Amino acid sequence: MSTAPSASSSFRPRWQFAALALAGLGLAGCVTKQLVPDFATYSEAYAHDLNWQMLLNLARLDQGHPAYFMAIGEIRLSRTQAASLQGSGTSSHTEAQTVTSSISRTVTNVLAGTLTPNVSNNAVPTYSIIPLNSEDTAQQLLQPISIEVFNTLYQQGWPVDQLLRVLVERIELERTDGVRLVLHNSPTRAANPASFARFLRACEVVRELQKRGGLQLVSDEVPSPSTAEPAGPGGPATRGGGPAADAPAGGARGSGRPGAGSAAANRPAVGGGSQSTRDSRAAEASHPVYHFRANPQILEEVLAGFARDEKYAGGSTVENFREVFRSSLTVGSGATVDQAGELESGGRRGPHSVLVLRSFRNVLDAVAQEQRAFDELAKKDPSFLPQIPERQQRPVLRTDWSGQKASLLKPVAELKYFGNTYQITDHAGEPTSLDNRWNRDVFRLLIDLSSQVTVDITKFQRQVLELSQ
Repeated sequence: MSTAPSASSSFRPRWQFAALALAGLGLAGCVTKQLVPDFATYSEAYAHDLNWQMLLNLARLDQGHPAYFMAIGEIRLSRTQAASLQGSGTSSHTEAQTVTSSISRTVTNVLAGTLTPNVSNNAVPTYSIIPLNSEDTAQQLLQPISIEVFNTLYQQGWPVDQLLRVLVERIELERTDGVRLVLHNSPTRAANPASFARFLRACEVVRELQKRGGLQLVSDEVPSPSTAEPAGPGGPATRGGGPAADAPAGGARGSGRPGAGSAAANRPAVGGGSQSTRDSRAAEASHPVYHFRANPQILEEVLAGFARDEKYAGGSTVENFREVFRSSLTVGSGATVDQAGELESGGRRGPHSVLVLRSFRNVLDAVAQEQRAFDELAKKDPSFLPQIPERQQRPVLRTDWSGQKASLLKPVAELKYFGNTYQITDHAGEPTSLDNRWNRDVFRLLIDLSSQVTVDITKFQRQVLELSQ
């Protein structure tokens, strides 16, 4: 005797389809929701590794060890997601009939089954680590920091005293009376601590001028050494401006230089050529020279204020600063005060001053090694700290905080190297104060500068280490 199929068994395929559809929808939702945590995770890991590498190199240099550089190349993330649904079931049908005083019939249907959904989500990251050991990298490390980089950082509002303390090796000054001064940005390379103290006082003066809006960094176009001839009476004109008033009509187009300032700008192009070609040749015949120039009124107000400070009183300290800005303060990549004076005076020697920029390698050396020398100088010479302004009474970057009793912020980076703990942090205080962000800002500047070496890793002949997890 047959019986009709159970209603439960007729709905079984529908339930399986519905469960599979729900699993698929959940999997699709995971795909979009996983993008944000994936990006955040790898972005945080990338930032951590770059900070760690920079601090490790600073620790190495502090211990007198060489620094090494590696870059992280392309990061790829392969994500595999799958969903499956497995089901099994059993059915039994039993009939029994009993005859006694009456007939009793029993029918039993038993249905049993299992439904098992499976969802998998696997991520396989692949990235490359590139040792930066090519000839191009070595040149980037050893060449002076580009003047354009200094200009860009200054124009973006970076505190000029930090730029000077990180990027500048020394200030050379030749006064009108023929006296030559060199202000060294190092407690160890200076002939005496007074030279380093004068440099720190100079940093404070230019910072005050910057805060009051009385300091400008401008560029002049001057003839390149291969094409330079004595400049005309007007001298070089400010870059970006029009020709000087006494310039002939045939001055170099768009160069901002007087036509008499360079014979290369006035001679006809060899072989003719297009206007763009002639413009290109004219541009190659000159290069920009950057100068700090101070507003005379604001300069006198600032110097009058510093003259009342005992740190600047006596001797010729304030007058030296007036001499620095009386002509201009040239920013030069390895230039000397002799070269700067000749550029400023059209080949004739005259009073001038110049900032000599460091290479990136020297930047790291100086920043890593100043802390111990600074603290030792302040300990041995009680008169050193009273000679310099309060904002400058610290090493350019402090990474060893042992013995510091004040509370510290959570470090940006931290590691142990040769038994010492190195940290990038600051004293806890007002978070909006620039003084309370000094170390983190200097460290951020170093990270930005390191991109000048590693930003275009594709141009280096390199060994690539492919890693996958």
